[in-house]
Amino acid sequence: MIEYGTSRAACPEQSRRARDAGEGPARDRRKGGFPLAALAILVLTAAAPKPTPAAAPNNSCTTCKERAATLDPARFAKGAEPGVQEGYEIARKYPATLDKLHCFCECAESPMFHHKTLLTCFTSTHAAGCGICLSEARLAGQLKDKGLSDEEIKVTVESVHRTDGHPPTN
Repeated sequence: MIEYGTSRAACPEQSRRARDAGEGPARDRRKGGFPLAALAILVLTAAAPKPTPAAAPNNSCTTCKERAATLDPARFAKGAEPGVQEGYEIARKYPATLDKLHCFCECAESPMFHHKTLLTCFTSTHAAGCGICLSEARLAGQLKDKGLSDEEIKVTVESVHRTDGHPPTN
């Protein structure tokens, strides 16, 4: 029995027929459900914070093998060992020079690190915990400040840090 003035059916069979025919409350919910869900998604995505673009790399060396940015030296101003901040400052100041140097702590040969050059050590916290990386960078920075060429710096750093049996830097 159908109640007059409403779209509800009195028995389940009539409800099923009305639903299948696209009549009654079930049809009304289906029509409005999709647009409301789409609207909710649009509102939520519009309100979501937009990702900020990544900072431009601080490695301005266009010819370097290592293209990643070096870490900010200010990060090591407090609590780091002496000389760490200076090493990262040198990497920022002379990326092309450090990129021409092999790191003799063997991080390039390590299956864990696979570093490309000495400059790579300064794109992470690796150099902050490695005296060899810091020593090479300090020596290279001092020599660069004195006006030596990158080739002269490479020869000097290798003569100081290369160990027996280690192949020369290419």
